[in-house]
Amino acid sequence: MKDILTLVLSLFLVISTSCDDDENAPSDLVLDQTSLTLEVGEKATLTIEEAPVASATVVWASSDESVATVFYGIVTAVNSGTATITATMGEYVAECEVTVPERTYELVWSDEFDGTELNLDNWTYEVNGNGGGNGELQYYTDRSENLRIEDGMLVIEARKEEYENKSYTSARIVSSGKQDFKYGKVEARLQVPSGTGTWPALWMLGYGSWPRAGEIDIMEHVGYDPYTFHCALHTLNYNGMSSTAANAHGEQILDEPCADDFHIITMEWVENEFMGYDRIHIYVDGVKTKTFSETAQLQETGDWPFNDQFYFIINLAIGGSWGGVQGVDDTMFDNQVLYKVDYVRVYQLQ
Repeated sequence: MKDILTLVLSLFLVISTSCDDDENAPSDLVLDQTSLTLEVGEKATLTIEEAPVASATVVWASSDESVATVFYGIVTAVNSGTATITATMGEYVAECEVTVPERTYELVWSDEFDGTELNLDNWTYEVNGNGGGNGELQYYTDRSENLRIEDGMLVIEARKEEYENKSYTSARIVSSGKQDFKYGKVEARLQVPSGTGTWPALWMLGYGSWPRAGEIDIMEHVGYDPYTFHCALHTLNYNGMSSTAANAHGEQILDEPCADDFHIITMEWVENEFMGYDRIHIYVDGVKTKTFSETAQLQETGDWPFNDQFYFIINLAIGGSWGGVQGVDDTMFDNQVLYKVDYVRVYQLQ
């Protein structure tokens, strides 16, 4: 508040001084800076040095509030990119170009899925037919028919076959107790399968009971919605288990079916990014899908558990409460149903 009062007083003095004598009044609106470079979360104050009129209201605006916001001349960097801050007074406009550089990360862990076998220092097979808690139809196995390292990639294959009283098989691996992380950037290059009934995912869980410990769905895809990648958070009170407890969710619709090519999925999980609160950003091929933001209210209700260690899960489900909404098209098994992951990499801020 002190900054705002100081800014308003200085603006009043500048305008009053510059307009006492109309003959000597400035002919344009001038800011004290025409360019700024700010780190994410950093603030700077723009002031008006010269103003041609005294009676008009000053209106501040940002060309891209996802990059930088402005409030009474106080600029806050929100995310990497560029934005133009404008001050408008009647017919007069002054601009300042704000640049927010990309964060600098260093690689701290990766699985490139090289070699001939899954690295069990990183992953554990889940072997069961429990349906993943979602009524899924597959039996998860540790067989090479369902999961293998091939051509420098993790390959999960869903199959139509009778196995342990299930009609489908697939695979699911977890990094629990082996590789877990708090904050940073996660990047994966992957290709999802096509076919109604498929439900591949790349996600993370916190340690403890679900949903209290939290869930980050970095990437989900359901085959009956072929053009869309999804992301979501699940928390104690917002977990999707009822219509009154809908979880936070984002989606990105592509021009071509998601299964047609490999895509790079990125999550930036940043501590104290904005006003002392954490934020999680999800991207597909460098295009932002969604930003999830911590708030005081979410803290109070226990709905922001995302400040602790989380581990990875990679799986390909068949059917289930979401993947099976439109049933399972068994004709897709005339060809191999493959979920491929080229790599998973974790970076942290330098």
